Amino acid sequence: MKVPAVLKNLTLLDWVLVVVFVALVAYLVQSFFPPYGWAMGAVAALGMLFIAKRRRDRLDQEQKQ
Repeated sequence: MKVPAVLKNLTLLDWVLVVVFVALVAYLVQSFFPPYGWAMGAVAALGMLFIAKRRRDRLDQEQKQ
């Protein structure tokens, strides 16, 4: 089974930060856009995390070269 590139090179601390960040953003968006703000917040947080992970991987690759 092939693991997506987004899920590679994640430590336990990375996973904890992902869960905390998604929960925090979902809670904050929920407070402004009830009743489905939590879903919008979760999608937005996952999108931001995807962009950040992609940038981190690119910087790691450039640093190795």
